[in-house]
Amino acid sequence: MQYQAVVRKFGPAAEAVEIERAALPVLRRDQVRVRLLARSINPSDIITISGAYAGRTTLPFIPGFEAFGVVEACGEDVYGLAPGTRVLPVRGAGGWQEYKHTDPSWCLRVPDGLSDFEAATSYVNPMTAWLMLHKKIGLRPGMRIAVNAAASSIGSILIGLANAVGVEPVAIVRSEESRARLSGSLEAVIVDRADSDLATGLAGRHGLDAVLDCVGGAHASILAAALKPGGHFVHYGLLSGQSIPPSFWSSHPDIAFSFFHLREWVHSEAMENVQRAYAEVAAQIAAKIIATEVREVFPLEKIRLALQSTLPFRTGGKVLLA
Repeated sequence: MQYQAVVRKFGPAAEAVEIERAALPVLRRDQVRVRLLARSINPSDIITISGAYAGRTTLPFIPGFEAFGVVEACGEDVYGLAPGTRVLPVRGAGGWQEYKHTDPSWCLRVPDGLSDFEAATSYVNPMTAWLMLHKKIGLRPGMRIAVNAAASSIGSILIGLANAVGVEPVAIVRSEESRARLSGSLEAVIVDRADSDLATGLAGRHGLDAVLDCVGGAHASILAAALKPGGHFVHYGLLSGQSIPPSFWSSHPDIAFSFFHLREWVHSEAMENVQRAYAEVAAQIAAKIIATEVREVFPLEKIRLALQSTLPFRTGGKVLLA
């Protein structure tokens, strides 16, 4: 038997997620059983539970896109992955349970140099940040970039990775409390509290090579106006809850706009490329260039308390299930 966090109807996470006990299914010949040890709670989990992706999510389901564990058993047809291997099973959700049966080719190998909690936070934010910087905008010394929501978990990772190649970003935050949480070398900090704050803060800072935006809304146009012609605008989240207005594209025809969603990249790439990218990210974590603060840890069976502590998402570290 095992504990599982199950969603049987879409809705607010703290109401929709139920903890249940269930028998372990029979392990198929082509699968591995991973004993999960630590799991992150991410915005992508909460959005899926809400029903925003109802068209590609079948009820009931077990949430959890980011979970670390150890291979406990292998089916008869599995080769190259032995019991005891530390892995991140990344194909879809299913991390909020004690055991996960999965395709071995979708298990990313986790190096021994990462702690369990580092491993449990090594995929969603670090991979997203590394891929946006190195695959989307081609980060290199001398670039000038802006990071929105810079005091968030992924914002701090973006700053650390940029600093590693000598780039000092413009950091955009929402409060003085968030400003106080910033670390790393920065070109400037803009506290965006009122309608005019962002435009005033960016005045004289035009000619940016790239903007990394996870907020959306009308301020996207202000950020885009600070880009040089051909500059990259990478949009990867919607913390404001407001879409980028339609006028954005007609007003900024000379920029290179793109969305980034980790799930789409992973599912479009060969797994050896995903593993190669993850190895790069894991090396950055082991070297302490990437670090994720953990705020609280709850046992899986206390999922309701964990969700109450997590929501609404704010700066100050991740909540884990372990």
